[in-house]
Amino acid sequence: MSVRKMREQQQVGIERELMREQSSALGRSGKALREAIVEYRALARNHPRRDAALARVTERLWQLQMQREFVGFVDHNLDAIVREFDVPAEALTHLGEGSRPKSAKPTPH
Repeated sequence: MSVRKMREQQQVGIERELMREQSSALGRSGKALREAIVEYRALARNHPRRDAALARVTERLWQLQMQREFVGFVDHNLDAIVREFDVPAEALTHLGEGSRPKSAKPTPH
């Protein structure tokens, strides 16, 4: 086997591994959002942990949105997530720039 052919096969193997990891990461992000939504909806409106649960939904939504953009799902990304996961409207109102999840650190200027 030629060196060129071996390099091509290595490249294909690396690309496949990257695609598997991207797919896995999308799955984990989607599962985390779905679990956060279920937890949020299970709490009564006056439950003391409801605000924290909403914050988790918002953060998981943001994380999935970013994960999808990293792999190329840019057009109508948020719309697709909202349809697929039945995201609570309250989470969407907190998704704006002023309510960026605490895990997202702003870049220094």
